[in-house]
Order: sequence, then structure tokens, then C-alpha cells
Amino acid sequence: MSALMEPSVHMENSEQDFTAIYQSQHGRVLRLCRYLLNSLDAAEDAAHEVFLRAQARISTYDTSLPLSSWLSGIATNYCIDVLRRRGTERKLFDLASSESLDSPSKGPGPLTEILTAERGHDVRAALAELSDKYRVPLVLVYYNEMSYDEIASALGLSRNLVATLIFRAKQQLRQKLQKEKYRGMSN
Repeated sequence: MSALMEPSVHMENSEQDFTAIYQSQHGRVLRLCRYLLNSLDAAEDAAHEVFLRAQARISTYDTSLPLSSWLSGIATNYCIDVLRRRGTERKLFDLASSESLDSPSKGPGPLTEILTAERGHDVRAALAELSDKYRVPLVLVYYNEMSYDEIASALGLSRNLVATLIFRAKQQLRQKLQKEKYRGMSN
């Protein structure tokens, strides 16, 4: 799907080529960063940083691979770095977890809100409650459609550990959604 919509990349790095890349890929990168960082503001900053890094490293892009995968890799690595820094800051300054997480934002448009509002909100809220340890691999496998091997490589973990984290994340997500379902029925 995205391979058909990707602009061709010429290694001379012309400004027009990169503008086309930005226009076609910005939404996807922003959404990935939003899910990984759990904050729209942090995701916007991250998406801009991802494109700055991509522009600086365009000469390293292998044109035999999809551009979207290359950009997703840059975005994933950057967001993981942000999450690690966030964790370090929490330890250093003893920040409460509620201060570091923004509330989930609304969907990109009215039609999306109508179609996904009820269940989508519950899933996003439950996903936001997961710790980074579980949320990141789960988002990468389902949202970014990365394989377990790709996730293991991106996170510097073994494939078996990635599978375990995803399994536990799904269990926790199911439990949170069940609690929310029963809470909604009792009101």
C-alpha cells in the first residue's frame, strides 16, 4: 500500500524530493510517534526531529527497501531514545507518571471519531495505561506492522523476549478492557 504512494528518492537530495517525501510520509511518522510516546505534543516534536535526521542521512537510504520502513526505523529509534530519557528524568527528578503522560488526543477527523469513538477510545486509554516496556513492542507489531525480529533488532532484545513482552502486553490490555467493559455496564 505505502510503496505505491512513496515518492522516488534521488540521492542528490534535492529540496523538492525531500518535500515530496515529507508530504507523503509525515502523517504516518506522526501517528507512529504518537502511539509510541503517548503524547501528541511529544509526537509532533519527534516527527520533526525524525525528518531532520532523515534529511541528514538520506545518503544512507537503500533504495531497494521501502522508504516508509526506513523512516519508521528512524522514528522508532528516536522515540525509544525519548522514552529512555523520560525514564531517566523520572528517576532523577522523581516525577509522578501522571505528569509525564498527556491525555490521549482525539482522532484525526470527525469520520474517524464516529467510527472508532466508543471502542477506539477504550483501547487507546488502555494502551496508554500500559508501561513503556509493554506498550512499545505492542504498538510496533500491530500499528507499525513490524516482525518480531525487526522489533528485537530495533529494541536490542532477543526475539523470545519480544514475543513474551507482546504476549504479556496483550494480556494486560485484555484485562484493562474487560475492567472497563464491566465498569461501563454497572453505570
